Amino acid sequence: MSDALSRIFALPGSATRFVQLDVFGLLKKHHGSEIHLYCNNKQDIRFYETYRESGVIDSVNQVCTLYQSIGAQDLDHGAVLERARVHEARLGCTYNHLAVSDRHLGRGYALGGFRHPRSRYSTKTSYVQMLHAYNETLDYWEAEIAKHSPTLFISGGKIPATVARAHGVPYRFMAGARYKNYYYWAENEYFSAPNLEAAFTSTSKANSKDIESPYHDHLVNRAKFLKSRGLFELSHVLAMTAARRGYWWLRGYEKGRGYYMMDELALHIRRWRDTRRLTGPGMCRLRELAGQPFVYYPLHTEPEMALQTLSPEYFYQLSCIAALSRDLPAGVILAVKETLAAMGRRPRDFYAQIKEFKNVRLLDTRELGLEVVRAATAIATITGTGGFEAAVMGKPVISFGRHNLYNFLPHVRLKTDEARLKGDLAWALSPEFNHVGAQADGSRFLSSIIATSFDMGDYTTSDGKNYDQSGVQRAYENLLSSLSAWEETGHRKGAAQ
Repeated sequence: MSDALSRIFALPGSATRFVQLDVFGLLKKHHGSEIHLYCNNKQDIRFYETYRESGVIDSVNQVCTLYQSIGAQDLDHGAVLERARVHEARLGCTYNHLAVSDRHLGRGYALGGFRHPRSRYSTKTSYVQMLHAYNETLDYWEAEIAKHSPTLFISGGKIPATVARAHGVPYRFMAGARYKNYYYWAENEYFSAPNLEAAFTSTSKANSKDIESPYHDHLVNRAKFLKSRGLFELSHVLAMTAARRGYWWLRGYEKGRGYYMMDELALHIRRWRDTRRLTGPGMCRLRELAGQPFVYYPLHTEPEMALQTLSPEYFYQLSCIAALSRDLPAGVILAVKETLAAMGRRPRDFYAQIKEFKNVRLLDTRELGLEVVRAATAIATITGTGGFEAAVMGKPVISFGRHNLYNFLPHVRLKTDEARLKGDLAWALSPEFNHVGAQADGSRFLSSIIATSFDMGDYTTSDGKNYDQSGVQRAYENLLSSLSAWEETGHRKGAAQ
């Protein structure tokens, strides 16, 4: 048995918990793994108790979350700060860095999502109370690690991933590969793929496959969203939201005490309004850019794991658009397209400000991002799927996110110094750009994605149960493969760095 499978700390999310529980069953059966499961609330504990009784998992624990410790009063400020500094030194990052990815305590970092609903946690927590909450949460994990000596963390997000790294313990998260319905076990909160670059290096033959359509989950969610644009659908979702919140409150569910209900209702109304604005007259259609060179920038939802967690170093979307607009040569347009899930969350006048740039066009949001990528001369992104699709197609990509899977490709320029942006745009737009070589590398990259991922068939995160046991077997085998690579490459020694 792999050492990493001895004692597992698991924090499965609601979208993947059924798949992961089946994977845990295989780990218990074939490796005798000791599995300790951690939940956020009493409702989840009741759900998982059945699996503890059946022997799939060894313990079910209610984790000490940030939000349980937020309301502490009469705190000793000096003692709180001292504890925080000790934890920050151990983790190698600041509490504020952790907060960037938190929708409540890091709400201020969602610069392009300021109208995301407020919560009691975001409005009623002082700075010292936030530090205390992180202290309590990290003290909890330190105590659990001392008690059980885990050899693997599975899921849980930013805090468990950071704690695991500080202790030299591997971490895995079931992440979408952004191709069809393929998934892989990411090795950190940035969704890095443990075997991908090695697979690319060892692959000499390009795959004939291409990205024919957006990945499966996106198409399912897009269809649902576009059906909800009517006034009747708005009335329905408002009524359902109010009823659901009332039910949670009556049952005493923790999630019923988070976001303000009026903010949630207002978000639905703004989403309905913005959807109509961004799909109506005055919006640029892709056909209008035919024959014209343009760089495509896909907007990201905020706050969202896909931006604030995957790119904590750079998440400044409006600044990014301004920089690209500034450095584009004469005659080249920057095409910007909103993502469906972000509508209703943007600051007031966000879209109006984008429209003020003379060389920027705001696309109708109904345009498929994949087709915009096909038509674009180059793509600029922070963490967007458009960058992945462009990398596979062999299009030049300017990547502002430091952890994108495709950053190692020759036709991708990682941007850490904006002073060099003008030169990188010139490279991407140059007639001398090696399209043939980039397309070959893009095909090899897709081959490597397929080789290091597993196909989940008809599974969707919105359902969570529509998969078969062959998909579970593939997920299990892919997990073993990712951990074998971790042990063989000696990551155990350097994981805390």
